[in-house]
Amino acid sequence: MGEPNVRVDAAVLQQFTADVLVGFGLSRDEAAITAEVLIASDIRGIDSHGVPRLGYYAERLRKGLINLTPNFRVITETPATIAFDADNGMGHPAAYRAMRRCIEKARETGLCMATVRHSNHFGIAGYYAMMALEEGLCGVAMTNATPLVIPTFAREPYLSTAPIAVAIPAGRERPIVVDLATSTVAWGKIEIARREEKPIPWGWALDAEGNITTDPFAAVALTPLGATRELGSHKGYALALVVEVLCGQLAGAAWSRYVAGSRTVPPRPANIGHAFMAWRIDAFRPEEEFLAEIDQMLAELRAAEPVEGQPRVYVPGDPEDLAEADRRANGIPVHPKVLAELRALGDEVGVPAPF
Repeated sequence: MGEPNVRVDAAVLQQFTADVLVGFGLSRDEAAITAEVLIASDIRGIDSHGVPRLGYYAERLRKGLINLTPNFRVITETPATIAFDADNGMGHPAAYRAMRRCIEKARETGLCMATVRHSNHFGIAGYYAMMALEEGLCGVAMTNATPLVIPTFAREPYLSTAPIAVAIPAGRERPIVVDLATSTVAWGKIEIARREEKPIPWGWALDAEGNITTDPFAAVALTPLGATRELGSHKGYALALVVEVLCGQLAGAAWSRYVAGSRTVPPRPANIGHAFMAWRIDAFRPEEEFLAEIDQMLAELRAAEPVEGQPRVYVPGDPEDLAEADRRANGIPVHPKVLAELRALGDEVGVPAPF
């Protein structure tokens, strides 16, 4: 058995993360937004996209692959749409600013869609979709990324995990928050298995010969959601393709086969694309009626009788809410190997780790 995870206070971890990013050259504002998104992932139990990713960002900052002083700007705008160029800046601040403006325009017009080109990895899509909930709106966030997913019947990865997040408000009930990859799992789950030196479930990943493997160290690519054609991988493939078009060709970014990442030789800027949507409920019907019906549906789902051996039936977002309650109260569990990596990054830029 390996060493147990160490619980670290969320605020302490967030401040350390921001300070390290400043040490690598980000402005205090950009670092603060990035750290907030990373810690939000950890707080909600999405360990694949939180502080373990800090080393990846540091490596790209170290190599000069991310613009430290980007000119984030509007390319084109209509009353209900807006397109941005992130100028190769960090993905988290670019996505945050794009979604914030998307929400503002949706409040004015009823609905807005925004895209971003020339960006970088932006963390969890759910963070940006949930921004709409703060304003009582519905929100959607999508992104492409590096090619890690093999299309059904193909031999090589062409598509990314292409996540989709949707946040829908409720009244008395907790909101619906869908945040999922269109691959069977995110690549971060492979990284977690490697740290823990544990096998991965059958169907998650493929080896260099294109065969499904349970060895995380042999994994080189991911399956589309569904894993095999018989289990519906063509549906995950199709969903990824939709995300790809919105975040790639429509946004004016690269499509995933040409997005650069840690495996790209020689290294170059990523040119990732994002897409966001937000809309007012009262643009379609009275908000109180909608919220009442959402509450009724969610209450019935949560009260559904579970199968034997399961404690309850969940609505998307419930497991993350439970994780958040625990981690805000008791700290974020961090793997010892991740702690060592964080301390090394802090030492590199003169930021002592307070854990």
